[in-house]
Amino acid sequence: MSAAGIAGTRLLVEDALRVVQGLTADDWNRESACPGWRVQDVIVHMAFFFNTLADPSCLPQDKTITQAERLNDAAVRERAHWTPEQAAAYYAEQSAAGLAVLEMLEAPGTAETAIPLADLGTYRLSEMSTTAAFDHLVHLACDLLAPHGPIAQPPIPMDDARLAPALDWMLSGLPQMCGKALYPVLTRPLGLRLEGPGGRRVVLERDSGAVRVAEAAALPDDVVTSSTVEFLRWSTTRSDWRDATAVSGDAAYAAAVLDAIDIV
Repeated sequence: MSAAGIAGTRLLVEDALRVVQGLTADDWNRESACPGWRVQDVIVHMAFFFNTLADPSCLPQDKTITQAERLNDAAVRERAHWTPEQAAAYYAEQSAAGLAVLEMLEAPGTAETAIPLADLGTYRLSEMSTTAAFDHLVHLACDLLAPHGPIAQPPIPMDDARLAPALDWMLSGLPQMCGKALYPVLTRPLGLRLEGPGGRRVVLERDSGAVRVAEAAALPDDVVTSSTVEFLRWSTTRSDWRDATAVSGDAAYAAAVLDAIDIV
C-alpha cells in the first residue's frame, strides 16, 4: 500500500495546477528542459499519465511502439495542435480522474496485482502512485521551473512528502530499467547514501542473477553520497553525477556503475 504515494501525488498535482494557472501566453510555447518538448507538451504528458490510468484505451494504437518514452512522445505529438486552454483543461480533468483511480488501486485484492509497463518492467498497481509522484516531481522541478527549466515561478517544496514516494519509485524501478547495463559492471556491492528529504541508505548488488537494491543500515567499502534532490537529476541523466556526488572507496569502480544508471 502507498498512502504516502497518493499523499505526495496530491501535493504535486496542487503544485502543477498552480504552475499551470501562472503560465503566461508566451510560457506555454517555451522550450522545456525536456529535449524536444515545449512547456505545453510537458503539461500534456503529465495529464496523459493520469489519462492512461483512467482510460487505458487512450494509449497510442501503434503496436510497433514498445518503449515507454516513445509512447509518451507519440501521445504528445497527437495533442501538439491543442491550444493552451485545451491543455490546461486536459490537465485539470485528468489529474482529478487519475487521483480517484489511484485511490481505487489501493483496495485489497487490487493493490498487489502486477502489471507490465512497456520496457520499464513490472510493478504492483499500488506503485502507480509513486510513479505519478516521480513523474510530476521530475518534470516540475527539473524540466519546467527555474533554475533548470524556463518558467520563472516560485519553486515547489522539496520535502519528504514529495521526495520520498518519488524515490520509492526510482529505487524500485532501478533494477528493472538499468539492470542489463548494471549487471556486468556491478561486480561487488556499492553503497548509495542519499541525504536530505526522503533520504535513505541503500546497497546495489547482484542477487540470483539480477540486480537488487536494498535499504541497509551498514554500507560496503565503496559508497556514493548524493543529496536526494541531486539524485533526482543525475540518476535520470539530466545532469552529470560527477558534479553532484562524493565517492569513497574505489572511484573507478563507482564510476562504471553510475554511468550505467538511467532511470525513466
